[in-house]
Amino acid sequence: MMATSEELSAQSNPTQTVKYDPKSQTVTLPSGLVSVAGVTVVTGGAELSCGSCMLAFAVWGTVVGLSIVSLGLWDLSVYSGPSHLLALGLVLLLTSLSLVAMIFVLRLIMKKRRMKARRERAEANLVLINDYAEVVLKRVTV
Repeated sequence: MMATSEELSAQSNPTQTVKYDPKSQTVTLPSGLVSVAGVTVVTGGAELSCGSCMLAFAVWGTVVGLSIVSLGLWDLSVYSGPSHLLALGLVLLLTSLSLVAMIFVLRLIMKKRRMKARRERAEANLVLINDYAEVVLKRVTV
């Protein structure tokens, strides 16, 4: 027996919504309760290490791209026809090299931001500076 569309719409409850409680960091789904901290426990914290593993994936992608490009060049020299392997290797190589470059640029930007924040925190402790000798005369100790 086939279920009609009215029976299907009666079975599914469209008013059920996902609710997030920021205080306890829990997400209430229509089928039960899922904890955001529980995701970290189950995955071993892998979702928090994305920034550190992206460089490794990009380097391995570059190595694989280089090997595919070399195979594509060999295929092109042997069969002297259009090589789809060469095109795939070039796409993978360019993608992974751009990812490596982007990671290094973002790390450089973040390093400059951290150094600027440290400098601002250090300057916030200074109270009186002798401009002529560039000597700190008084420092705030907290």
